[in-house]
Amino acid sequence: MNKFVLLFLVLFLGLGIVLAQELTLDPEKFVNTQIAADTLADGIQAHSVYKVESGTYYAFDGALDVDFDLVIEGPYNGWIFYDATPPVFFQTPSNEGAQRDMINLNQGGSVTLKNILLTGLHPNDVNISSFVRNFAGYKIVWDNCAFSDHRDHCTRSTGATEEITITNCVFINGDRRGGSPFGGMPYRLDAACANLTFENNTVVNSGRLLGNGGNFFTSKMHEIHNSFLNQQVNGHEQHWFEGIQANNIFYNWSWRGRTANTNGYEAYFTTWEYFVDVENKLDSLALYNGRNLFYLEPAFTDYYHDVLADSVFPCLLWNLDIDSTILADDNFTIGKSYGDFDPMFTDNPSQIDSMLGWVYANWVTKADYSDWRITPPVTWNEDGTPNLNWPPDWDLSYSQSYLKTAGTDGLPLGDLNWFPDDKATYLANRDAYIAALQDSIANATDVYIPGDAASALITPSMVSIKNLDLATPDKFYLANNYPNPFNPTTKIAFKLAKTDKISMKIYDITGQLVKTVFDNKKYTAGTHEVTIDMSKHSSGVYFTVLNNGSQELVRKMMLIK
Repeated sequence: MNKFVLLFLVLFLGLGIVLAQELTLDPEKFVNTQIAADTLADGIQAHSVYKVESGTYYAFDGALDVDFDLVIEGPYNGWIFYDATPPVFFQTPSNEGAQRDMINLNQGGSVTLKNILLTGLHPNDVNISSFVRNFAGYKIVWDNCAFSDHRDHCTRSTGATEEITITNCVFINGDRRGGSPFGGMPYRLDAACANLTFENNTVVNSGRLLGNGGNFFTSKMHEIHNSFLNQQVNGHEQHWFEGIQANNIFYNWSWRGRTANTNGYEAYFTTWEYFVDVENKLDSLALYNGRNLFYLEPAFTDYYHDVLADSVFPCLLWNLDIDSTILADDNFTIGKSYGDFDPMFTDNPSQIDSMLGWVYANWVTKADYSDWRITPPVTWNEDGTPNLNWPPDWDLSYSQSYLKTAGTDGLPLGDLNWFPDDKATYLANRDAYIAALQDSIANATDVYIPGDAASALITPSMVSIKNLDLATPDKFYLANNYPNPFNPTTKIAFKLAKTDKISMKIYDITGQLVKTVFDNKKYTAGTHEVTIDMSKHSSGVYFTVLNNGSQELVRKMMLIK
């Protein structure tokens, strides 16, 4: 029976699409060639699902054009991070050695990827630009996949899309080694997307984080329970009709820093302030952003001060023009988030020295950029054979007990795949959790107050006293002050392993004593907190010194008036 007769029978019997739903791809043939050839009359695909096998490499030798519903699916062996033998996809370079993307999504097309690892590192060490370029497709669904070593965007949409859903995925090395950091992101939207979900994902090392392009509204967007580690510039552009950003971890966010003349994309997000004076525009907006964690390792702020002579500063959460947006629209709500609170990851893969070297090149030399990537999941030998470096040897579960119940849902912040029992709880109650977040758009009470930057964050002092015993073993310990920078008061917590007489003094940057908080005062074993008032002192860098007679602890703080 030829394929035309078969097609006629299928359509005549009203079965819609061909009965043979699945085809197992041959690893000895190029993926794009096989799928492009798997068609019946009038371009209808003979199969709707393409299966692949564990521990097997699959290669493209050019971009696959898709105007149908494409599904590529590997076997489910639990979360992809722990799957030791995932199916691996890679793209070969062009004859000239240039990069090539994997999939071009065209009119009428969709792409679903499940349980596979995709590397953007070509065998000649050139990086893929995008795994999926969406020109006019209507849907992108990725679940339980790993994407690594891409140059620009894992996916970029330049055509309107009905749905983008990305869940349980791992993104590694958005590769912005040199030059501009404004790329290397999981996704970018340059056109409307009706529904966008980014949930329970881990992103390690990205240039910019997530992006939209242009002054237009795009989507209903939910960004919930993700772990973001090491973003050079944070750069969310906010163009969503309904935006919910909650229960995420942003660790070493915007570590590139900013100068006095920049902010923009370095901030956590930009806003709709350009719509404030446009009639009826804001009435269509709804946002809840809250209960996220923002943490920048002290190594960066120390480097900005000690090496870059305070010419570079930590980034702001947002442009202060956001105040006018909040005041103009009751449905635009920023809930409080957590700041300067280290989750204490089980095994942090950050290459801090290389990251600091990149910062120096970015702001000073404009050359000799450090390679701050972590080990790519797939590397290549000189003869073109691959090495699979998987599963990764790092672990973003964490020991900070307070953060394990700090979400709006009472669950751990960040990607819940690191806490599987909590993820099961989340999935069982997800509809209720989402409904509560949507209610917070209008009814949240613990919120940022326009004009009061300090009100945006939940300070460690609110939580550190009750959790410092759990966060630190029995030892003499001095926490970072908060807020920092501050004006004119700040709080600082400390812990004693035993009852002791201690002193706390403040010194300026020249080493001169400027304030004695207390001297030779007896404190019992346990955690304590004091408030430091610097209202009589000028702006500048100061050092808090805690001394018990045999050991001295120092924390740097900055007063800005």
